[in-house]
Amino acid sequence: MKKFITNSLLCFCIFMCIWCVAEYAKEKIYLPNAYSYKYKHVKGNSSIKTLLIGHSHFENSINPYLMGDSIYDFAISGRRWIYWDVKLAEQLLPTMPNLKYVLFPLGYAMPYESPHFQPLTDVIEENIYQYGKNMHVMYDRFPENYWYKSSLVRNDMKIHFWREKNQDKLGYYKLEGQSEECATDQNVDSNIYEGEVAQLCLNEYKEYFIQLAKICNENNIRFIAVTCPCADSYIQNTRPQGIKNLYDLVDSVRTYYPIEYYNYLDDPEFRADSLYYNCSHLNSIGADKFAIRLKNDLGL
Repeated sequence: MKKFITNSLLCFCIFMCIWCVAEYAKEKIYLPNAYSYKYKHVKGNSSIKTLLIGHSHFENSINPYLMGDSIYDFAISGRRWIYWDVKLAEQLLPTMPNLKYVLFPLGYAMPYESPHFQPLTDVIEENIYQYGKNMHVMYDRFPENYWYKSSLVRNDMKIHFWREKNQDKLGYYKLEGQSEECATDQNVDSNIYEGEVAQLCLNEYKEYFIQLAKICNENNIRFIAVTCPCADSYIQNTRPQGIKNLYDLVDSVRTYYPIEYYNYLDDPEFRADSLYYNCSHLNSIGADKFAIRLKNDLGL
């Protein structure tokens, strides 16, 4: 019996050693983390003059190489709630002395996806964990998500990690070609803006949106909101009231602080399906075209 216990403990120790090595290899070597990579690049970077923040509509749908010098794509995909953009702006913008422009994606569905009022998904839990661990932004409504979770058992979303073949020095994550469901994908609920929960989300979003404009104004930064182009299959599922809410959000900011707004959702220049990876994200061809258009329209 004593020998059995000894051997069992030895096996357990060996297993834990292997686990720790695998954990380190996955988190630190095999899959360096996009959150920590982008955070370290932006913090205190005096060379950046134009900063793209927000969610995947900027990380994937704009080629920063075609928008001029001294630009960086700090956007990260995965239903990124505006809360994190505000907290990161508070923390990082004062450390960037030459920053002149902040561009923010105002998506049709984004104002209704607060993790405060919606069920926590694996994607949102992963965001909460990663922002807390690698960007020093805690989300105090869900403190249980700050406990360390093994990278071997956490949800693995490839877009949240930098593999060598996808690594880009300007933070751009290129989408090639088209997804299989590009023509039929309609990942927006036409009535997403309706209901009590939607209104609660919208009110919270408005508060953070104003805060974001305030931070830019205090740091003498030009704040520009952009609604990116979407495919016809997406646009067909939008509604006038949902579009009106976007403009109302911008107007709510203008009551207090300067903001510019450019809406390209159904722009005639971006109607070809060949420009899209899926219904709400431009592929590399569309991202090139959109970057050139933005640069000209914004005067960058």
